[in-house]
Amino acid sequence: MFRFENENYLYGLILIPLFVLGYLLILYAAKKRWRQFGEETLLNRLMPLRSFSMQVVKISLLMVALACFIVALANPQVGSALEKGMRKGVDIMIAMDISNSMLAEDIQPNRLEASKIALSRFIDQLKGDRIGLVVFAGKSFVQLPITSDYAAAKMFVNYVSPKLMNEQGTDIASAIDLAAVSMLPEIKGENQDLSKLSQLNSKVILVVSDGEDHFPEAVEVAAQVRKLGITLHTIGIGDLRGAPIPDGRNNSFKKDLEGNTVITRLNEEVLKEIAAAGGGIYVHASNANMGFETILEKINSMNKVDLQEITFSRYDSKYQYPLVLGLIFLLLEVIWFSVKSRWRVLFLQESHNYFIAPQS
Repeated sequence: MFRFENENYLYGLILIPLFVLGYLLILYAAKKRWRQFGEETLLNRLMPLRSFSMQVVKISLLMVALACFIVALANPQVGSALEKGMRKGVDIMIAMDISNSMLAEDIQPNRLEASKIALSRFIDQLKGDRIGLVVFAGKSFVQLPITSDYAAAKMFVNYVSPKLMNEQGTDIASAIDLAAVSMLPEIKGENQDLSKLSQLNSKVILVVSDGEDHFPEAVEVAAQVRKLGITLHTIGIGDLRGAPIPDGRNNSFKKDLEGNTVITRLNEEVLKEIAAAGGGIYVHASNANMGFETILEKINSMNKVDLQEITFSRYDSKYQYPLVLGLIFLLLEVIWFSVKSRWRVLFLQESHNYFIAPQS
């Protein structure tokens, strides 16, 4: 398994094309000034060793060396061994609404993007907990199975978009049921041991939605999930007064069949009922406070249990390889001539004299 220990340093690679662009502009200006001194053919005869192409080779070697040094700073690592361990924590399954109504901009930049940003910050604050992600609209599916890999979780959160769903709606009931099945796969079986499952506490489902166009059985499903030892919290995204839904074309908004602008409003009551049935709390998100901090306080106050055995990869650092490679390219840049080599000039002159000399 491969990774970078300090991947933020890789942003330094953005500097390389900027340096190259700056150098090309300087080279262009130099060539322009060069032509002002006289005819190019004559100048080349007067200074036969001058070479713009050799200078390009030198800057190329320097940029490759810089890229190697940046990669070395990021410290590439390769997994060398597996170690097993246990950790205490809570299993958290996020059920995120990705219906088109979540594109409304009553929360900046819009409901969905604000939720994704807040969720990424929420993941950064987890300590020992595992997290998974279910996305839903008219249907639902598991975007990320329960995991302790926070980097992967944030990556999957970033990919969330209404484009993942073809069927619109807000089927919260289906999302809750799927989230519960993902955390407790035993409930799929016909011979359910509910007394055993009810002991599997320290499990949380967090529904993030505007609650609009919901399916009525969501409250009933939340109550059933609570019997399985799972606590269900909800976060309401949006304004009670409502907001139009951008359609992505020329700053216009979605309209109904009669040509009226569609207004989407937060259905706070249903989200409150779902949270009450699931033994959790409801939080109304706003631009100032998205509510994830309040949910995190509740999670941290829970009795954290030993989660199932997980594996950790031990990584060996390989920064020395790009570092040595960078030094080699830097050395080549230092010893590389910025002018044509004399032997090459002499060879070209002799070849020219040979072919144009009169044959006896």
